Amino acid sequence: MEKSKVLVCESNFLIKEGIKSVLNRYPNCEVVQEARSQDDLEIKLQLGDYDIVTLDFSDEPHFGLQSVSFVQEYAPQSQILIISNEDNKRAIYDVLSRGVNNYVTKNCRDHEIFKAVEACRTNEKYYCSKILDIIIDKTFGNTNAEDQQVDQLTQREKEIVKLIASGKMAKEISSILNISVHTIYTHRKNVMKKLDISSPVELITYAINNGIVEL
Repeated sequence: MEKSKVLVCESNFLIKEGIKSVLNRYPNCEVVQEARSQDDLEIKLQLGDYDIVTLDFSDEPHFGLQSVSFVQEYAPQSQILIISNEDNKRAIYDVLSRGVNNYVTKNCRDHEIFKAVEACRTNEKYYCSKILDIIIDKTFGNTNAEDQQVDQLTQREKEIVKLIASGKMAKEISSILNISVHTIYTHRKNVMKKLDISSPVELITYAINNGIVEL
């Protein structure tokens, strides 16, 4: 079997170089390109084919959940390997629900990363021990607290969250709803305060989990 061609997506220079160094030590793969942002990722996928794409979907604003969806749509032949230290369980559930089959953290040792790479090469699944614990907790744990979460948002706030989760930018939302960009930012700030969340990834996850937007 030939070496797998890898595209590494990571905005942090030191982390990117570390990932490349580890992957290039594995005899069955080779890092052939790198991307530092979503725009860069789109260009790289247009110019070449890759067997494996590594991503950190929590690397906002450079990469996000939309990066996962983009790779799945425009490079379906590529296996996605998530390498992320995201610790929000709902965000992790979300990315796994999108069909991501290989997930390790940035704290993993090289042997776990190598196992994940080999799983990508053989179309199998590999989750490091931390992610397996989260999957088990989701499957067998108590989810009543999440299920009983009260919807606190106004209709306007729901509209804005839905548009954000659908990938719309503030200017686009402003045009669609005929309100100012400043008002949109104010609504988003209020929504995140109400829901006690602190990142766009968590906001999108909330929208999906609560039926405001569908995958």
